[in-house]
Amino acid sequence: MTEQIRHWITGVAVTSMISGIALALTPTGKVKKVVELVTGTAVILALIAPVTEFDFSGYSMGLAEYRNNLAAFESGIEEVNNRLSRTIIEEECGAYILDKAQVFGLDISSVRVTVKWGDEGWWYPHEVYIKTKQQTVLPELARVIEADLGIPEVRQYWSGDHEDI
Repeated sequence: MTEQIRHWITGVAVTSMISGIALALTPTGKVKKVVELVTGTAVILALIAPVTEFDFSGYSMGLAEYRNNLAAFESGIEEVNNRLSRTIIEEECGAYILDKAQVFGLDISSVRVTVKWGDEGWWYPHEVYIKTKQQTVLPELARVIEADLGIPEVRQYWSGDHEDI
């Protein structure tokens, strides 16, 4: 690319020098007017020469490839952002449940929250899997989970430490 620019600048400079010499050597009168017209046209042609040699089909193909690459990149970014949002919501909800359990003095081993994509266009808590040392559902915590996170008791799965969830 820089070689093409250097070649173009050289062509404009040489054309301008030859035009200047021709104009300096031409006597005044009608002939000088013709030489001015010819040399002016030559300089203008030297200036616009790169436009006439421009590869428009190659440019349009390159531009189309750039747009495709950009679309793929944007899609990848959106996918990564989606995964991160999902993970953050799951982890924050799990931490919230563990904090609430601690407030109630309950012994929770682990919490796993799953999220679901809503019609509104964002993730929301859908289910929760809770491991506890108690053998029964902890009603206080179950109500808080439903009220604060919107996960009804039917999608709250409780198990003892000995069970897999």
